[in-house]
Amino acid sequence: MDIQIKLEGKENLLRNISSSKPLMKEISLIALSTVQKNIEKGITPANAALTQEVKQGNKTLRDTGRLRASLTARHSETEAVVGTNVPYAETHNPQDGRAETVIRAKNGKNLAIPASARVRTFQRRYGFSAREVIAGLKKDNYIVFRPLKNGKPGNVIFAQKKVISRKTMRGASIPLFILKKSVKIPARPFLFIPDAILETMLDRVGAYYAHISS
Repeated sequence: MDIQIKLEGKENLLRNISSSKPLMKEISLIALSTVQKNIEKGITPANAALTQEVKQGNKTLRDTGRLRASLTARHSETEAVVGTNVPYAETHNPQDGRAETVIRAKNGKNLAIPASARVRTFQRRYGFSAREVIAGLKKDNYIVFRPLKNGKPGNVIFAQKKVISRKTMRGASIPLFILKKSVKIPARPFLFIPDAILETMLDRVGAYYAHISS
């Protein structure tokens, strides 16, 4: 997914200019820096309380740093482009203007939503997926279970150390994942250029051609 800045009618501006690639490279790098700062400043709406607890912070779109690191800039004679190949970027920049995206579990299964900050420690140790975390915990002498609710397995998966000492037979229960059929992800558009930066770009285009023609 990307945003494009085009230089229209370049052939009519100055026919004796051999290349505008240096200019478009500069514009693309300005755009890249701008989008990176959009993410760094944080995009509303705020994360849900549980998400803030799990991430141990309240900055949106900033967790592992993957999104910001994925941003790249490229250019041609007439275009400056900033884009990302992260799949969930479109969820935050929906092209149809929707305010949120509903993510549903596939094949009748459940989505596993991290339920506590401790889960991040387990994910770094065992792997990102719920399956990897659960398998790793079982190998490390944990019991993984879903307490009954109204006679049926509840929607929260817990882990508990089998034996932690001679005096204490079991450790405290750790909430791992909340199971849901779907979740709503609000749009948080970050691929945009503020008007003030666009004006700076236009000024740079004018200065570039004025310098070349002088």
